[in-house]
Amino acid sequence: MGYRWATGGRVLRRRSFRVLSLPAVLLFAGGAVFPAWAALSGEDSGAMFGVAMCLGVGSLALRVTRSRVHLTGTSLLVVNPVMAYELPYGAVKKAEVNPGGSLVIVPKDPGPRTDEEGYLVVGFAGSLLDRVFRTSTKAAAEINKARRSRRRAAAPGGETTRSLTADPVAELLLVAAAACAVVAVFLRW
Repeated sequence: MGYRWATGGRVLRRRSFRVLSLPAVLLFAGGAVFPAWAALSGEDSGAMFGVAMCLGVGSLALRVTRSRVHLTGTSLLVVNPVMAYELPYGAVKKAEVNPGGSLVIVPKDPGPRTDEEGYLVVGFAGSLLDRVFRTSTKAAAEINKARRSRRRAAAPGGETTRSLTADPVAELLLVAAAACAVVAVFLRW
């Protein structure tokens, strides 16, 4: 298992996530400024825990909005909030939408690493709006089209690799949250 920043290929993601990515950072980081000011000015030392919580939740929200699928020349790369899975096209049976409306990549040989469904794509997890805009269904069709056209060039089967998803901005927010939690402890004394 490695640690990587996922790049390359054609990227499939929700349009709303592309729009929400920057406001998520601004909302959570900007919202943490006022409690931090109150804590550092001595008005409310407990507010620094609120800052830590705000930045931690902001890190998670940013990771969710950056979930996506990359269609590269030889493999399919599923980027979820914490883990990324690279599946060679020869190892992918199909992409489908489960009854809950979530996009799932079904491998040919599930193996012990997946659950009974396959690899869930968090960026296309079912939502109320998805039933109207059918983004998961459209993404599944794009993935299946790419799989069919590229599977001849890809070797049959192949091993799925798993790695931690690198996201410098989300990690910076998480480190800032941890630092604020430590400062909050010292402000309490």
